[in-house]
Amino acid sequence: MSTPLTVTAPGNKVHLTVMNADDGLPTAFALMGTRAAEKVAIRITGGCKNMGPEDKTAMLGYFAAAFAGYRGVAWSGGTRQLTPAGELDPMVTDVPGVIAAGNEGCVALGTVPRTEFLTLQGDSRLVLDQWGALPNPTMSGILIVQKDPDGTLGWDGDLSVYVQLMENWKQYAGFAALGLVVWNGGDVTLDEIVLAAARGWPVFIVRGSQRIADAVLAAVERNGLVAYERRPGAVAIPNKSVIVPVEKGDPATLRAALLTHQFIAG
Repeated sequence: MSTPLTVTAPGNKVHLTVMNADDGLPTAFALMGTRAAEKVAIRITGGCKNMGPEDKTAMLGYFAAAFAGYRGVAWSGGTRQLTPAGELDPMVTDVPGVIAAGNEGCVALGTVPRTEFLTLQGDSRLVLDQWGALPNPTMSGILIVQKDPDGTLGWDGDLSVYVQLMENWKQYAGFAALGLVVWNGGDVTLDEIVLAAARGWPVFIVRGSQRIADAVLAAVERNGLVAYERRPGAVAIPNKSVIVPVEKGDPATLRAALLTHQFIAG
């Protein structure tokens, strides 16, 4: 029987790659993305703060329905969280694995900034941080980004790496479309929205998922700036025309947007 620790990625293994932030992008990891049946890539970002267990489980069903037929790269942060009882605590980082499991040809990948030393704990489990995050066992590959062998990064330490990887897929591997899906999220998610919008990627924001997702949509609708949580000032979205609102209560709205932007073949 499958458990939250069982590796369900293709081949029953997750390929872990470690890079220094200032190094060149790792070729082997980049090539994993090119194994997708269709040359499109979507980053799913955000969080699950203020969400209860039932809402988190419903989130996974929402994305499974919206992405039916998706055969590109689906990726996010590369972690998995467990409850104190050792059961799965669903997070946005579980979404790519759900999408890949339901769609042959889809490749699930993840990135993780190394924010402290990696440790082996319990029954030799690899633990990524002090909160007990584990490598997500549903992903074909996870790229761990560190400052250097001794140095650590903040939670945004992998952003520039994953953005450049996506741009390289488009420039050198013939990827036809790149995009970002936003569910909930905080300050780092706002940075991701700004980075994606500046590059002209469609940014699909799920209205009703709370926090930065709703704050950005409200700001765009009133043509204002986004001010959120710990930021000292407001942030401007550089290209509001790429913001695509979709509805939390209706996965068909996200699906329709993905079809319109040619991430899923009609």
